[in-house]
Amino acid sequence: MSDNGEPKTSAPQPLAGAWGVLWVSVGGTLLFVMITGLVVWFAPFNVTSQMAILLHTLAGLCLLVPFTFWQLIHWRANRKALRSASKLSAYIGFWVLAGNLVSGVIITYQATFGLLSRHAWMAVHRWTGILVLPLLAFHVFPRKTPAGERAQGASGPTRPYHGLPRRSMWLWPVVLAAVLVAVLIGAAAVYRPASISDYTPPASFRAAPGANPFAPSNARTENNRPLPPEVVSNSGACGAPGCHTAIYDEWRASAHRWSEEDQFFQAVRSATTEVQGIRATEKCGGCHAPVSMLSGYKDPTLGVATSGYREGDSCVICHAVRQVDERGIGSYVLGIPRAYLFEQNTTRFAAFISHFLIRVYPHQHDRDYDLKIARDARSCAPCHKEYDVVGKYSGLLEVETQYDDWKSHKWNTDRDPARRLRCQQCHMYLERADGPTLSDPYDLAEGLDLQYHNHHFAAANQYMPLALGSPGAEEQTRDVNQWLTGKTDVPEIQKVWPHGAIIPIKIEVASSTRAGADLDVRVVLTNNKAGHSFPTGPLNVVRVWIELEVYDNADKQVFHSGELDRENHVEAGSYVLRPTALTESGRAILTPDIWHPKGPQFRPAINPGESGVFEYRFLVPKGVSGPLRVLTRLRYRKANQFFMNEVYDPEHREAPITDLSSASEEVSVIH
Repeated sequence: MSDNGEPKTSAPQPLAGAWGVLWVSVGGTLLFVMITGLVVWFAPFNVTSQMAILLHTLAGLCLLVPFTFWQLIHWRANRKALRSASKLSAYIGFWVLAGNLVSGVIITYQATFGLLSRHAWMAVHRWTGILVLPLLAFHVFPRKTPAGERAQGASGPTRPYHGLPRRSMWLWPVVLAAVLVAVLIGAAAVYRPASISDYTPPASFRAAPGANPFAPSNARTENNRPLPPEVVSNSGACGAPGCHTAIYDEWRASAHRWSEEDQFFQAVRSATTEVQGIRATEKCGGCHAPVSMLSGYKDPTLGVATSGYREGDSCVICHAVRQVDERGIGSYVLGIPRAYLFEQNTTRFAAFISHFLIRVYPHQHDRDYDLKIARDARSCAPCHKEYDVVGKYSGLLEVETQYDDWKSHKWNTDRDPARRLRCQQCHMYLERADGPTLSDPYDLAEGLDLQYHNHHFAAANQYMPLALGSPGAEEQTRDVNQWLTGKTDVPEIQKVWPHGAIIPIKIEVASSTRAGADLDVRVVLTNNKAGHSFPTGPLNVVRVWIELEVYDNADKQVFHSGELDRENHVEAGSYVLRPTALTESGRAILTPDIWHPKGPQFRPAINPGESGVFEYRFLVPKGVSGPLRVLTRLRYRKANQFFMNEVYDPEHREAPITDLSSASEEVSVIH
């Protein structure tokens, strides 16, 4: 007792022993976790904020066991204290903080093992962190203890850490937090990412005069300068386990991946360069060789030596565009994605850190790779619309017309909006992944579960994947053939885009004929499901033709058209459909075929929703045995044999033939 009769209290004691070390560790680390959490929330995306995430995560994990131990001891020491606002805030604060730690562990687990970090857990972690701040502040804020509160508590003065004045008890934790903050600042200062402004393009690069240094291509970068190749390429990082694995595997076999490596493209570009000079083919780079061109490798003679030869249209090229328009010839502006820590480092540990940061801190990644443009049909216009000077025609002709065909015909102009389709709905239909780690994080976040938008871009090239030996070439070729023959079902659009042939074929012929008379046969093709004119693509390369055969009852051939000769050319007189070009006024024209100046009967491509009629007449022999069997099929190959011979001379190669549709009829013969 004191002289005035009041209870004597112990003098304040410094932190000491294991309890003091525990408190300093828990308190200091907790302060640091709170500080870094605020940095992550409020600071812009930069090296410091990313370092803060890494240290925030590491500190949070290190805090789990000592925090739990401290809370258990603290609760046992104070559980019998009088009820008070401070005690209530402590209980609420504990459970809120426990929820914060648990949600943090879940987010860390998801980001570490390649799963999607759910936004719900992100929200729980963020808001519990915010809510706990005032609760803990109220609980530990220095203030005078109410009379009698400690006297009825449980053995408080006997435990040195419990009786410490609150001001002094926070001194060393604050010091520890300050040290950890200094470590954060130091780590951020030491890390020196490569600067885009320091990039020096190859010596061969010559900026084109005018506003766009990459002219005559309409493609350009956000800063109007060449970018380091690793910024524009590095698609393999996108295919890491737990990222966009299935999509990456499909892209590797697609025409987008080998757009520069394409043997047809290389042959045409080389031949054009020899005749017209380098300038004539520089415009091709924006779509066929964007990684190379936008890195400053504009010279088409460099071939495999260019940085993007094996990347073609990389992930970045399609997904980081900031602006597109409908001029074509690569009319896009490529943004500059901001790199995460170690993103361009190829070591396993560096890749792990980079992918962890992207999953746990995805906001910048989402901004850099915004899908709004990529999901718009206009994003296809830059590379599916091309103009060129053709032969004797005055002015420019539109020689790649896929986008304008779609824009001006039924799949975009139907009066019923529910019956309209975009390019992506057909060519990037939904697939189902084998498991969560193979599905796509963006599609998972949108509630598509294991479904994702396929990146085979199945269309019409069933030759090049196998010719190049691309990874997944067999699967790609299978998908293309199924697509061409109408065997691919797309459930999400099946009410508008039903099962069946893309270009169905029908025979119109009389049910009977007289021996010795002429028989008229009409073959009708309807562009039922292609979003653009059919056929489409390079004017003088693709080959589509009709084969018609007539047999008598003894299987003797009575008439034929569209057969292949010994040299694998379509026989003279056959109906051959060719892509059309558009004049500057929008008129479709059929340009001369440079490979077949004479021989076939050329007919223009068929627009979406329209039909083409092809008429045949032949003499039915007098002694024929009926009935006659009339057989027809629509045949397709990516390149005609003249072109194949030119590309691969002296080697002989043949493009595979796919029968798109077929039909048959019987005609009785009257004698």
